[in-house]
Amino acid sequence: MPSWKHTKRMAAAMGVALLVSGCRPFWLWTVDPSGPPEYKLGWEDGCDSGLSAEGSWDYKLMYGFKKRTEMSASDQYKQGWNEGFTYCRYSLASSKGSVDMNNLGWGE
Repeated sequence: MPSWKHTKRMAAAMGVALLVSGCRPFWLWTVDPSGPPEYKLGWEDGCDSGLSAEGSWDYKLMYGFKKRTEMSASDQYKQGWNEGFTYCRYSLASSKGSVDMNNLGWGE
């Protein structure tokens, strides 16, 4: 039977893992799409779906595919979903590549 100390450590580790798993990549914290609520909802769902599509198994578990059937008649939702999906998928893909320090726009 595990000791109380061991159980307490495991609970703390699981809590930290849950907190971290709910976070989007840091570069997406500053993205705040402008537009009506339907567009923003579509963007958020599309972004999560894009992260899931491009990411490894942990991204697939955290974000998954999200497309709300009740919003299928909303053109704003569809546009937001498509733009969010594209933006987040390609942002994650570009973050995986190697960084070329000469191509950051800082000059020579």
